[in-house]
Amino acid sequence: MKKPVIVALCCLLALGTATAAFAEEPTPTPAPELVELSPEDTAPPFYPDSISWQEDGGQMLVIKQYSVPYDTAVADLTESGMQWGGSDYTLWGVTQSVEGGVTEEKEVMQDFELSVRSADAETARNDVKESVAYDDEYGFSGSLTLQDITIGETLQADSTYMATAHYAGTVTRTEAGTVHYTLLYAPVSVPVVAAAAESGITPALLIMGIACALLFIAVLLIITHLLRKEPSHAAGPAKPTTAPKVYVPSGDIVLGGRNEDDDEENL
Repeated sequence: MKKPVIVALCCLLALGTATAAFAEEPTPTPAPELVELSPEDTAPPFYPDSISWQEDGGQMLVIKQYSVPYDTAVADLTESGMQWGGSDYTLWGVTQSVEGGVTEEKEVMQDFELSVRSADAETARNDVKESVAYDDEYGFSGSLTLQDITIGETLQADSTYMATAHYAGTVTRTEAGTVHYTLLYAPVSVPVVAAAAESGITPALLIMGIACALLFIAVLLIITHLLRKEPSHAAGPAKPTTAPKVYVPSGDIVLGGRNEDDDEENL
């Protein structure tokens, strides 16, 4: 019975030690191989200047950098259904910076015809917007402010007057510069390792906890086994007990359950 218990305790101690050793030397995560893509293989019309990766919170982020004209939208650069290292990725963040842009300005005047309820110009301003948005096919945009109102003298059938609102303002446009975009792609599903890292429990700590628990159980079993074992000096050979000596007079000695007086009476 003692040998199976000792063997089981040795196995438990060996398992705890091996678990702690594995926890001290975690296997490093291999970096994904960066594959150069040709412009024909990319879905967006622009090819990235560089492709790199970085680890963030247990997940691998793919970073793509672009240098594109000023009027390029992020949607023109985004890849839908992108895969990296066998996992599905989605756009996670975007940063941008402008380089070499030139801004132009010009004065614009624009008139609008509308109906007003009063022939007085000051009163008619209540029926007119104070400013209007402006943009044209040349890329100029901005806001125009109401300058004046010209009101006709004829009262119309609906009791209003025809009027012309005069707007003016300065509009701008930015000539072709270069915009540098950095697009970060993250896995669609966050790995379990990332969730554990966010909670503060790393795989190494988890394995170390299991190893400590196994060692603690092994020590308890050893102590219990030693306490139940009986000491060798406690159980010694029993000493034989000697019967007490009884002295009886010779005349009263009984042989075979009868004495000599009984024999004489019978004769």
